[in-house]
Amino acid sequence: MAQEKTVLDRFADGNLDLPTSFWLFGVVGLTVVGFAAGFFSELIGRWVMVPGVIISASIVICLAANAEKYVKEKEQKKQSAVWGYLTYVYCAANGLGLIYYAYLFLTDKSFY
Repeated sequence: MAQEKTVLDRFADGNLDLPTSFWLFGVVGLTVVGFAAGFFSELIGRWVMVPGVIISASIVICLAANAEKYVKEKEQKKQSAVWGYLTYVYCAANGLGLIYYAYLFLTDKSFY
């Protein structure tokens, strides 16, 4: 008997439905990771932000993969793929934010 994949496995493989991918990982997941990294960086040290950025980047990449699957499925069915394209925009905005944050971190600049 084959073991069923978890939600996290399906998300990482790009095989999770877009609404679950977006809301569970893209919104809730990124919020929790960002909050936890910021909170613990104040307690422990700013190096804690490094795994936070890496995890966030992984989430954004996997979310884009799930959006790509959604777009392909919708285009094959000749249906609107607007939610997939909007998810691409969301991923791009988050990616630019992560790049900017990494720049600030590496140049030892502050957000304040």
